[in-house]
Amino acid sequence: MERVVLVTGASGGVGLALCRRLLGEDGRIHLCLACRNTQKAEATRDLVLQEYPAAQVSTVEVDLGNLASVLRAAQELRCR
Repeated sequence: MERVVLVTGASGGVGLALCRRLLGEDGRIHLCLACRNTQKAEATRDLVLQEYPAAQVSTVEVDLGNLASVLRAAQELRCR
């Protein structure tokens, strides 16, 4: 079974650093970038893929301060 790692706040700061570290340690994971802003998430995905071209990286839009957004994102991830 594929290991999926969900990183919140992945578009900058600590979240982006965590993404880089995770892929540096185990490039076989599927990294899911959870961000409020879809454009920033996609730009971060592109940046990560430049550094780790063989990585599996996806994005999901989620606002952790909004329960409906969290539930929608969880449902979307379950369906993938």
